[in-house]
Amino acid sequence: MRDHTQILRVLLGTAVGDALGLPFEGLSPRRIARLARRPRAGPRLRHQFFLRRGMVSDDTEHSAHLAAALAASSDPVDFHRRFARRLRGWFWTLPAGIGMGTLRACLRLSVGVSPERSGVDSAGNGPAMRSALLGVALPLVQIPAYVSAATTLTHTDPRAESGALAVALAAHHLARGVHGPELLSVVAEALEEPELRALIHQAAELSRGPAPVSALTQALGLEAGVTGFVSHTVPVALTLAATAPDFPSAIDRAIALGGDTDTVAAIVGALCGARFGPDAIPPEWVAGIRDWPTPPLTQVDSWIAPGCER
Repeated sequence: MRDHTQILRVLLGTAVGDALGLPFEGLSPRRIARLARRPRAGPRLRHQFFLRRGMVSDDTEHSAHLAAALAASSDPVDFHRRFARRLRGWFWTLPAGIGMGTLRACLRLSVGVSPERSGVDSAGNGPAMRSALLGVALPLVQIPAYVSAATTLTHTDPRAESGALAVALAAHHLARGVHGPELLSVVAEALEEPELRALIHQAAELSRGPAPVSALTQALGLEAGVTGFVSHTVPVALTLAATAPDFPSAIDRAIALGGDTDTVAAIVGALCGARFGPDAIPPEWVAGIRDWPTPPLTQVDSWIAPGCER
């Protein structure tokens, strides 16, 4: 049985992080520090996309389509094909802000290339942004096969799959109470791809110090912002989720780092949703989202639930 409650808490965390991070995408940490808060706005970030509301992007949309494909599937092959159909349909809605690797893969799907051959050689963070759901919805032994199916549909670089697997495994263990350096070490040991394995091991060592995220971004040369390269996004997101004291501070810090803020905050939100649960998310962050064209967050359970008993 797939854990319906865990799926919902990860989806909710993804949407909140995505919506809060989207207005700051591409900005430097210094610029974000000036824009993130206004006088008398209080100590916490608020939605700023339009009329003090938040809008989700492809990070949440991919996760929602992945959840629906997973709920209806019977095995990784079936899931691969169902997810391909959903991504192709999503692409035909002409979404804004789509990553280059995903764009090229969706173009291939749209002209008739099979899902088995649609992936492109890219190490972007697209697969990582949608994979936390797999970590909480599946038994540990099944996670790698489903991650591979979800990744190779759009990205064939081994680092993209390794990053997606790292996020899924982190979500799985965070939901079971593992966090801090132990989480990062467990995830690193499960990876075979050498680059991300080494980087997450490095993150585990740095997380024992007083300022693990700052130390990691400095070591990776990300002082101007976290890039969309999976080997940058994933170690930073995992370190934030593993070491944050609570959900709000994790999202706040993810956005303050600058760069690809919507995806980094979406991954951190998904992981912290798994770790802390939905009650840890400030209610105003949830209420402020206007999530068209995805289904309203309050209705997500109605279209995931039928497949959750598989």
